[in-house]
Amino acid sequence: MRQLRLDQLVVSRLQVRTREVEKDLEELVENIRVHGQLEPIVVAPIEGPSDEGAAQYEIVAGQRRFLALQRLNQPTILAAILEERADEATTRALSISENLMRRGLSSKDLIDACTSLYHKYGSIKAVSEELALPYSKVRAYIKFERLRPELKNLIQGGTLDVRTAIRIEDHFGEKGVDESELENIAKTLSRMTTAQQIDFLSQSARSLGSGVAEVAGKGKVLRVRPGGVKQILVTLREEQYMQLRSWASRRGFTQDRAAAQILAAFLGGAVSPNELKGEVGGSGVADGQKSSKNLNSTID
Repeated sequence: MRQLRLDQLVVSRLQVRTREVEKDLEELVENIRVHGQLEPIVVAPIEGPSDEGAAQYEIVAGQRRFLALQRLNQPTILAAILEERADEATTRALSISENLMRRGLSSKDLIDACTSLYHKYGSIKAVSEELALPYSKVRAYIKFERLRPELKNLIQGGTLDVRTAIRIEDHFGEKGVDESELENIAKTLSRMTTAQQIDFLSQSARSLGSGVAEVAGKGKVLRVRPGGVKQILVTLREEQYMQLRSWASRRGFTQDRAAAQILAAFLGGAVSPNELKGEVGGSGVADGQKSSKNLNSTID
């Protein structure tokens, strides 16, 4: 680790932060002006012979600190120097990890980084482990490429998150949808929870943009509004949890759906407490008893 002249450095083309690089940069400039450079940047030697006066190292992590010191007209910067030039995957991994710890990357930067590493490794698990990102998040970012252009634009414009866009894409499939309709759908779904989005789309909604969906049901048109589905947390004893799991398995239900059906049947008066007790195969939990399992349930 040593001080390097700024004119010896160039920002690596593999830096994952390619957007909003200078956003809030003045805050970093002022912080370094007052406290100095608290942490080194990470650089790697540039391969091949370099002309006199040309850059000798590329910045793998720390381009914003580099830019801040440039604005302060500082001649040198503290840098940790890698012994040899890192390969593309390692460079991107170092860059994304460093940026995530300091200032959140834009969704598009994360999408680009995850997609690039996925093309190298061919495994979501490998990308997740390399970047220390949740598997589900990496999987969503990688699916960005298959979205229709209108949804990609909405994500890049900050109107829509990746996971909601994927739900919309999966819902419409090959069906063509007008751009203005997609914008209305995105605006409506962005105000919903995940459970509400899934339920709303599962109704084959036809007028999502207005906030009211019209769906066919039992010979009549039902008007479904966002918020018609709520999630609750149910606490069960171990024995009851196993009974519920078994009951759900016999019917091919998820535990969430099974719990919702049982609650709906009981609250709707379709079954009595005794009938419900016999159907599930267990007794109720007495008030004040300790519980050992938590279960998320979605009910209408």
